[in-house]
Amino acid sequence: MRKKRAFIIVLSACLFCACTKTSVISGSHQSVHHEFGESVHEKEYEDTYVMNLIYPKTNIKDVDEKIKQTLESYKRDFTSQQFNSETNRAELNVDYQSYIKDDRYISIKLDIFINNRKQSEMIETMIYDLKKERFLAYEDLFDQAATEKLSEIIQTKLKAQYPKECSTKSFMIHTAASAHNFDRFILRKKEMVFYFDAHTVLDQSAYVEVSYEEMKDYISMEQEEESVVVPYQDVLNEPVKQIDKDKPMVALTFDDGPTLKYTSAILDCLKEHQASATFFVLGSRADDFPQLLQRMILEGNEIGNHTFSHKQLTTLSKANIEEEISATQESIYSVTNRYPKIIRPPYGSKNETVLQCAQDKKIVTWTIDSEDWRSRNAETIVNKVVKEIKDGDIILMHDLYASTAEAAIILIPKLQEMGYQLVTISELYEYGKNDAGKIM
Repeated sequence: MRKKRAFIIVLSACLFCACTKTSVISGSHQSVHHEFGESVHEKEYEDTYVMNLIYPKTNIKDVDEKIKQTLESYKRDFTSQQFNSETNRAELNVDYQSYIKDDRYISIKLDIFINNRKQSEMIETMIYDLKKERFLAYEDLFDQAATEKLSEIIQTKLKAQYPKECSTKSFMIHTAASAHNFDRFILRKKEMVFYFDAHTVLDQSAYVEVSYEEMKDYISMEQEEESVVVPYQDVLNEPVKQIDKDKPMVALTFDDGPTLKYTSAILDCLKEHQASATFFVLGSRADDFPQLLQRMILEGNEIGNHTFSHKQLTTLSKANIEEEISATQESIYSVTNRYPKIIRPPYGSKNETVLQCAQDKKIVTWTIDSEDWRSRNAETIVNKVVKEIKDGDIILMHDLYASTAEAAIILIPKLQEMGYQLVTISELYEYGKNDAGKIM
């Protein structure tokens, strides 16, 4: 209540003007909940609404850009609403917490509060790895076994504190061992914190702290060993494949990787069944896993360009599109001694400028979206693909999730049993299976 009264005092000083907008950057400071970054304070007053935003400026381009995009999205949604000027002005309020672990992992938590006829609270989190200069996803730390252990710990802790509230179906659904239940979290020095919206695990919003000690047998925050990479030109005996052009063929494709655990599992299965796939790699990840890129090529798979940072190309200038493509080409070439011949724009988004920037490289979309990112369920993914598959199809998947790896391990032999050859995109194109505009 004290915070609300303080806000009203500030507001009353601004009632003489219809619109006031200010932005202040406070000095760098550290507190128990603000361990990293400078605080930026934005206020905006209109006749029908007010906005009060406090967020960190980290001076890390990717982090600051993601914070900006997140806030701009909430601001757009908020200002597009209808406001009732006869009652209290609508409010958008944002505050934050920031933490740093091991001088490597930065965690940002944004608390969003909206009051317009009814109140709603949301939480957004992001974790950035300073060493690898990229964001950390839930799947980078937790496999299925870790997720099952995490589910057990969180259920036990919540039941101990809220025994009556934890007997509902909603509680069991939202604490089940599924990655999307736990993907809003931060890393603090001694523990991880997982956040849950109101009316999911409990009637009110909730959070659960889980120490690294509790998960020590399932995750490790230790630094990874450096991979030993054999120079590509020193590696011989690339496979020669036998493809029957008269038999049905399809192409499995995997975007947004590679990831050490899940890409490796998919490659193992492809090798076991003498099958091939195409991996649309992010340039920002190529240098992290050079051994996986080399293995892809050496085992008869294909690598495609998925841009450097997964930005929607149709929103960028021509120069920025060219940089996204060329930086990825060079990253992949430095590891494999080959330039990709194919590009998949993030989200499949393309226009005339994107086509121009692709130059002689083919742009590839898909004919079947497995929606693995949505379901995160291996059985659902497999059923969708098997139901829709036909000769010449290109299947979109993402080697980011345990469920996708599980689905691929089922799909690869199953599709072969159904009579399909599993080939690369370039092989599909070579044998004339490029109808429906999926390869341009």
